[in-house]
Amino acid sequence: MPTTLLTSRIEKTIRAKRTPALPAEFVLPHYEGLSLANIGPTVAELLGGSIPGGVAMPGDVWADMAPGVRRVVMVLLDAVGYDRFLDVLNDESLVFRRLADAGHLFPLTSVFPSTTTAVLTSLWTGRTPAEHGLVGYVLFLREFGVTTDMIRLIPRGRDKRGTGKDTLLDWGLKPDEFLPVPGLAQSLADDGIVTRSLLRKEYVNSFLSQLHYRGVAELRGHLDSPDMWVCLREMLQAHRDERLFLTAYWGAVDTISHDRGPQSPHWDAALRNLAYSLEREFLSQLTPADREGTLLIVTADHGQIVTPLERTVYLKQHPALYETLVMSPTGEPRVPYLHVRSGHVDAVKSYFADHLAHSFVALNAETVLSSGLLGREPIAPAVPHRLGDVVAIARDDWILYDRPKEPDMIGRHGGLTPGEMLVPLLMVRLDAL
Repeated sequence: MPTTLLTSRIEKTIRAKRTPALPAEFVLPHYEGLSLANIGPTVAELLGGSIPGGVAMPGDVWADMAPGVRRVVMVLLDAVGYDRFLDVLNDESLVFRRLADAGHLFPLTSVFPSTTTAVLTSLWTGRTPAEHGLVGYVLFLREFGVTTDMIRLIPRGRDKRGTGKDTLLDWGLKPDEFLPVPGLAQSLADDGIVTRSLLRKEYVNSFLSQLHYRGVAELRGHLDSPDMWVCLREMLQAHRDERLFLTAYWGAVDTISHDRGPQSPHWDAALRNLAYSLEREFLSQLTPADREGTLLIVTADHGQIVTPLERTVYLKQHPALYETLVMSPTGEPRVPYLHVRSGHVDAVKSYFADHLAHSFVALNAETVLSSGLLGREPIAPAVPHRLGDVVAIARDDWILYDRPKEPDMIGRHGGLTPGEMLVPLLMVRLDAL
């Protein structure tokens, strides 16, 4: 496993960040320059642009990779935590080890909460969740008066397929107006940088894609990992003359982690398959002209941890807590947002402290905002309403659950444990291979 002074320094810096409101076991988002929210502004600086309001990673992290860069290729792996990625590097037969030896590999933090909607929106705006406002998977949208699945944009309890008039797009929500900050590709375009992207074919026209890919010049769908690498190679070769930010999203391992577990052999098999296709269908097919001035970045949005069924707090088994709420918790089981009856906030916090301190830390929503967990000001106007009154953050591998059926996911994310929060960032110049 490659170990460098840079890697050690960055990991020490990340783990040293603390706040009095939270236990030392948590890894806090490092929005000051070592989080996923800092990748977009860094890419902009690498290509000679800037993201208004964004914060790039420290220059000494990437300056040696920058001379002559004209193209940045970023591959985002959904749910590949840093420690699990290091496990993959132990197999010296896989190309990831060679890439790490030739470039830089170090951890970054995810954002809070470490969930897809919040993280990908930070990646695709270069801004923190507090600024862009998409602060969770299930959110109460005051403007529509409903609790909403923010991936499918479906009111909670409706058909998950989003058929008929079930989605908020049918109710009048406009994706290009939903976020209060511009898209990353829009900002890059202002500096003459072209963004082209690949993601799973069925996601191309999704609500999140409409939010995230604003300003993208070309958005193509792929079918699986070999197809993704072939398409990525074709797009790079077709646009060598552009100042180019070329991205690909691979989400298969997130599904595997939820269903089989992030420690399962199925997870390792998926990464081996991805590594083989990366080498065979992408790297080995590139010409010197394709490689010249091209920087490859491989990163992930968050990790996952195993959440055993017996580590579930069933909300309805705590009637004194349940009766204080005006609606079911929003957010996610690892970080539920509690909307509390007037005058009961202190009672809710006391209940967690007296009965559930082993499994959750409960904070006032105002404390979460002032602590910087969600990021920088200006805070999007909708955020305080979406957080509710009390934010509960899971310790270890616990979840809070209020659905009628038993939990059916083995792996989960959203919280602040190292397995969820630490992700890899691999940077390597392709013309140095």
